[in-house]
Amino acid sequence: MRSQRLDEDNVTEERSPRGRGHRPHSGIPLYYQVMRDLKEQMISGKLSPGQQLPSEAQLTARFHVSRVVVRQALQILDEQGLIIKVRGKGTYVSQKLAEDATPRISGSLEDLIHMGPEVSIRVVEFRLVRAAGDLAEAFACDEGTDLFHVQRVRLVDDKPLAVLVNHMPYEVGACIPLSDLSREPLIVLIETRAGRQIEWASQVFEAVAADEQMADLLEVDLLTPLLKLTLTAYSMDGSVVDLAEVFYRSDRYKHHGFLTRNRGNGPAFWNGSNDEPAGNGAPHKASL
Repeated sequence: MRSQRLDEDNVTEERSPRGRGHRPHSGIPLYYQVMRDLKEQMISGKLSPGQQLPSEAQLTARFHVSRVVVRQALQILDEQGLIIKVRGKGTYVSQKLAEDATPRISGSLEDLIHMGPEVSIRVVEFRLVRAAGDLAEAFACDEGTDLFHVQRVRLVDDKPLAVLVNHMPYEVGACIPLSDLSREPLIVLIETRAGRQIEWASQVFEAVAADEQMADLLEVDLLTPLLKLTLTAYSMDGSVVDLAEVFYRSDRYKHHGFLTRNRGNGPAFWNGSNDEPAGNGAPHKASL
């Protein structure tokens, strides 16, 4: 998080995971920003297991926030088991980093891009398929149109976390070398290799049962409950450049999110962190 003064009362800005600056008026609480910054340092290895964290006073000065904000951030990390407080000595990074090296979905595509030091990718398939049915509809193309199909396994600490199944237009997939698929997130490759800027994405979560293929790849029993994320990524011209289906092991994945209170005109309600882009419907109203 950059050392600029943050408005502790109005709660305005968010730091992206890859350090690309702040996004104004995101409504993300300051304690969450501080917690997320520290967590990124742990996952990236800048703060290694067993290393002592700076004191509350040092963190207060570094982030330009109050001590109350710092304590709230540390409390969350403590509850997640990522830090250990030793009376009279200080606070230390715990050994639980690999377990928590899962994507944090909070309304930012950068959350999907981040890959911690314990994360690796194994490519299972990379081939051409013919668009039909739902695929042809999703890509707004004719049946029989060539699409690239990619299937990969995402591993954390050498254990399967998720299976990623992606489809891309031919002109996008043809620009991406097979060797890069195990080193870089596909969202990054679509932008850097294919030159297609991703503007926004929709995401849908649902519970599914593992079929034989998913059970084998994820090393779970047949019919084990999985969490499925369907993510559709759109380029700046509104066309679909990636249709992803991600199957997570439900015993290893936790979906982290947050809600902010909308206190504008009319009845107050809670806003989810992943509102739809402007012009695509009203913000989600959470029922608690």
